[in-house]
Amino acid sequence: MLLWKILILVLLGFISISLSIYEYTLKKKDRKILIIKIFNLTSIILSLSLFFLYFLADTGIWTNESDLIIAIMSVNILFFLICLSVIFYFQIALGHNSIAIDLKKPSFFAARQGKIKIGKCCNIRGKKSSFYLSLKDLEKHMFVCGATGSGKSNFIQNFLLNFSKMYDIPFLIIEFKGEYHFLQKQIEDLIIIKPGENFSLNIFNPERVNPQIHAERIFDILKSGNFLDTDVEYSPQMQKVLVDVLTIVCKNKNLQSWEGFYRYCDLYGKKFQRQIPMLSQTLISIKNRIRRFSIGPLKAIFERSQELKLKEMFKRKILIDLSSIIRLGVEKADALFFLNLILKYLWDKNLTRGAFNFDGIKHITIVEDAQYFAPKDLTKQTKLTSYLEDIALLQRGTGECLISIATHPNISTEILANCGALIVFKTHILKELLCELLNLDGENQNFFSFLDEGKCIIRVNSINNPFLLTVPHIKRDYLTSNQILTNNKMALSKKHRFDEKFNKKKKNKMINETLEKFSR
Repeated sequence: MLLWKILILVLLGFISISLSIYEYTLKKKDRKILIIKIFNLTSIILSLSLFFLYFLADTGIWTNESDLIIAIMSVNILFFLICLSVIFYFQIALGHNSIAIDLKKPSFFAARQGKIKIGKCCNIRGKKSSFYLSLKDLEKHMFVCGATGSGKSNFIQNFLLNFSKMYDIPFLIIEFKGEYHFLQKQIEDLIIIKPGENFSLNIFNPERVNPQIHAERIFDILKSGNFLDTDVEYSPQMQKVLVDVLTIVCKNKNLQSWEGFYRYCDLYGKKFQRQIPMLSQTLISIKNRIRRFSIGPLKAIFERSQELKLKEMFKRKILIDLSSIIRLGVEKADALFFLNLILKYLWDKNLTRGAFNFDGIKHITIVEDAQYFAPKDLTKQTKLTSYLEDIALLQRGTGECLISIATHPNISTEILANCGALIVFKTHILKELLCELLNLDGENQNFFSFLDEGKCIIRVNSINNPFLLTVPHIKRDYLTSNQILTNNKMALSKKHRFDEKFNKKKKNKMINETLEKFSR
């Protein structure tokens, strides 16, 4: 019976070791922790096995020689595992000194100045302690950089989960891949918006902004997205005509539709054909460039049939999944146009609120793949800035916080220069620039290539030196479209019903009455 106890102990040892390896593989634990677990388990089991073996040998109750051989082999296997675990441990602990990331860990008190737990800071010896980000550092914006698969999105997801536990501040997430859907299960009242599926935007609605200013900004957004080629012969005239038309359409609620826009274009052509040379060709050129939004794949995005009130959007926790735009068969530039429109309304809202009595963050905007929306050379190409740059540069005082995520730091210098928290995951490009941004010695630029998945180098304004941070892995549970729809309805205080007071006949009548006023 004692021999069977030894065999059972050996079997339990192998099962425990297998479970440890499985946990390491599943949860991406540190290899040192795995080796320490194996060492502890085999030590305990070996001690018990030696005790039973000694007891058997001392009492002399062996049934046959084969039992003794099996017992001795079992003990030797356990002893071999212990030796192997010790060798592996010292190999991991001491074998990588040449490429170890030797950064000073912040003090216990410095790491706990805030309330938002974002990971564990560690040093070269592997000692770890939790790090809490403060709102003071976050107020000055954040930039997250790293290669694909290095852990950027996981960092933001972990940040949002812990941020939502501590603060009830609205935020807007803009992403391309649908990686954040699972957060709707864990963050209360998170609404997922899919442009063209459950959300549309009326670009003619100025939302309480001066219609002429709104029209000028719409033109600038079109221009920054290269929809209006600056080399076109009549581009100055096109700008004047388009802004004039947009101003009237945006000013009159009855004309705030594609039908109203096209019909006023026709009226504008008749009314000013003698004052403006070649006006008909200019209007044709404008219509050709605008038509893609009204009758092309983008029609579903810029219709009124499903319109969420923008004034409510920035008061809630919103996730915009731009992959729905890509599925319509459109280009990246269309997503840029849509995002700039959203940010334009956010810009207007923040300007209306102003910086009076600033008391911290009022809203957070998180943009994945920021290199698409604010590339470094955008201003050189168009002589314009994107709203993403403008928010980073000018709207911190209004309580707006911008978190930009990119695969490389080759983005607008306005965003890089205005961030109070900089997080860099594994990357192999522009290391000198990253060293400069992190306040890291140039001789340590190889650190960026040695970072494991889920590890990053972070700099915050409240701590002088950069340090190493380990971010826990977040498990994702993907949601179906029906689940998202159900959760959206629950998040809203009441079901959003779109105002359809007028049928098509009444709508046309109102348009005709408005156009008659301008034709006089």
